[in-house]
Amino acid sequence: MKKLRYIVPVLVLAALTSCSKDSEFLTEKPKTIYTFENAFTKSTQVDAALVKCYSDFYRLHSWGTDVWEELPAFIGGGGGSASTLLAGYGADVHDEDGSMAHAGSSFSNLAMIDPLYTRFLSVWNQLYALAAAGNLVKQGVELVEWKNPADKASAVAQADFFIGWAYLRLGECFGGVPVVEEFNTELKYDYVRETREATYQFAITNLEAARDGLPENQVADGRLTKSAANHYLAEAYLAQGIETGDAGNYTKAIAAADAAIARHPLMTERFGERANPLDTRKSNGVPYYRPDGNVFYDLFQIGNYNQSAGNTEAILVLQTPTYEEQSANGGRIFNLGNATGQPYRDVVWAPAYREQGAASSPFDGNIDNNQYPGGAVCAYTGGSTWGLYGSTPYVDDYVWRGDFADDMRNAEINLCHPVVMDRNHSLYGQVVTRDMVSEPARLMRVSAKVKMQDDWGWDQHQGQPYTTEYGRDWYAARSAETYLFKAEAQWRAGNAGAAAETINVIRRRAQAGKMLSASDIDIYTILDERTRELSWEEHRWPQLLRLAKSGTENEVMHHQLMNHAMYIHEVPIYKGEIRWSLFPIPQFIIQANKDAKIEQNPGWN
Repeated sequence: MKKLRYIVPVLVLAALTSCSKDSEFLTEKPKTIYTFENAFTKSTQVDAALVKCYSDFYRLHSWGTDVWEELPAFIGGGGGSASTLLAGYGADVHDEDGSMAHAGSSFSNLAMIDPLYTRFLSVWNQLYALAAAGNLVKQGVELVEWKNPADKASAVAQADFFIGWAYLRLGECFGGVPVVEEFNTELKYDYVRETREATYQFAITNLEAARDGLPENQVADGRLTKSAANHYLAEAYLAQGIETGDAGNYTKAIAAADAAIARHPLMTERFGERANPLDTRKSNGVPYYRPDGNVFYDLFQIGNYNQSAGNTEAILVLQTPTYEEQSANGGRIFNLGNATGQPYRDVVWAPAYREQGAASSPFDGNIDNNQYPGGAVCAYTGGSTWGLYGSTPYVDDYVWRGDFADDMRNAEINLCHPVVMDRNHSLYGQVVTRDMVSEPARLMRVSAKVKMQDDWGWDQHQGQPYTTEYGRDWYAARSAETYLFKAEAQWRAGNAGAAAETINVIRRRAQAGKMLSASDIDIYTILDERTRELSWEEHRWPQLLRLAKSGTENEVMHHQLMNHAMYIHEVPIYKGEIRWSLFPIPQFIIQANKDAKIEQNPGWN
């Protein structure tokens, strides 16, 4: 049997003469080689394998915050994380910083991508690795003698969830893919693609098994529950309905969404760390209480993410350690401040707005450090970000046009329009608009989801200011998205009125001035509402890629890219057609599978 893992101890022998023969000395007698037979001997080892699943799942949601993984792609040298692409890098919602300097490396400059593009391989490999880790757990549980059968069933259910989720994403992104139902210890070169319908069904079967085996209530923050399975089942049934044309899937999607929503009502009142006017504490000199906050702002404050903090909306939250926890035990950290947002210090005035004695940038120069501690890299501008990924004007402006502007999610506390910070400029204190800067697409709003906007909560152990967000958890799923899955299923089932009312539940929470009616509802309305509610959170590419049946043109996705993608619409570098409707099968996978042919997806040959 192939060895799964080796731990090789280094032994220092005091007396080599203890070996009577050379052959005895040269004979290896390792005592720590793990195989299936001894890798799982007790239940704690199974739980350790499950922790690996949770860690891999976290990585697939981490917005490329391992900047050293991201930098090679950023400078055009390959690499790049799966999480960044899944989250919508290069789609209608997010891209690089909007500068001409980065047009050559951006995904939305579609002339630069092909089946050799390394992010496609990252998505493929990391999703299959998560599914393999789940399969390993399912095989490992059979080797352990369990004192409590319920613990075994729980481990299997958690593994089923990760397998199902991974194949849901694989099916959405790539269409039909090879389905692997057990952990392989032998190399294979003859994998065969299943249909997309079969891939989705495999995901659904595993997610249904997870739903049936997971607990109603969390055993700890970040652990899976039935609601997490139901949330993603709603998405999977939607995808299967689009793929097969069987409207019965939409009925199932609505039922799954309702089950999750029933246990996770939206938060509608202010709560948590920065909501109490009687709280006189301070963090880094900043009061805990934020009087201009609102319930949407509260959802994204450190300490407020989990159900244990009273957040009923949270379905599945990725746990991020504090500095002390990370120092003692390790764990993944969101370096959101490093990877996301605009490096405003590099945004410069357009010629008509340059003034003698003022800095070249509205966000540099003679800055009041009492108001903006840290100057050009203060928390207000998002800190010393490297500016790898930012928001498009679709996120910052388009979805808030006209009647949609009146909405707490559009408030400055949640989406800030930065102002001129240079006291030597005549426009000091005024909002900077796109016409004022030399590269208009670079002027992005500061989202409180990925930035903090003041010094509250920042851990001072970080190296660069306002980059490493110790203790800031992250939503994998919250019930606002479940409502939007439900609304889409209702609309696809022919009930636009019910879909409008479902979306209006979210809009009422946001105190939006405009409520929707049946005549307002189409897929673009739903995508716009997803953007208002879920920008930076959702896996945008899978949502776009699942919107058309395999073998047909994905007109909705093409519309979104042509009208909103950064280097197609805002900075129109790419002016060609879009001939593909799915990500390509990575060329490396096609070539490595030498004993069976894997067909490439249409549009990539």
